[in-house]
Amino acid sequence: MLHEPKFTAMAEVLGELGTEIEALGEVLCRDEDFAARHMRELQAIDLIAQKQRALAAIIAAGFSEAEMRRISLEALRARFCGFMEDAADSPVEGQGGAADDADSLDLWE
Repeated sequence: MLHEPKFTAMAEVLGELGTEIEALGEVLCRDEDFAARHMRELQAIDLIAQKQRALAAIIAAGFSEAEMRRISLEALRARFCGFMEDAADSPVEGQGGAADDADSLDLWE
């Protein structure tokens, strides 16, 4: 069930979107003036791409705990912690009560 074609297709689309979003960010970064004016937005674009790639990896791996443990983005790792069998016994690595700075960007206040 976990490696159904629909999940594989979903993982592929998420991976492609992550790559496309990252490429968009790279193009925008080439314009130094634009990059200087929109650094927070460019960081948000990068974070979106990272999250998409992490989700794609989890789905492609059949929602395995091992893949969930490899998540390096605190915002995603904290969300998936509850799906790991020993989550109650071991705290999320690096969790200090506050979200990563990049994960807590309030870009559109």
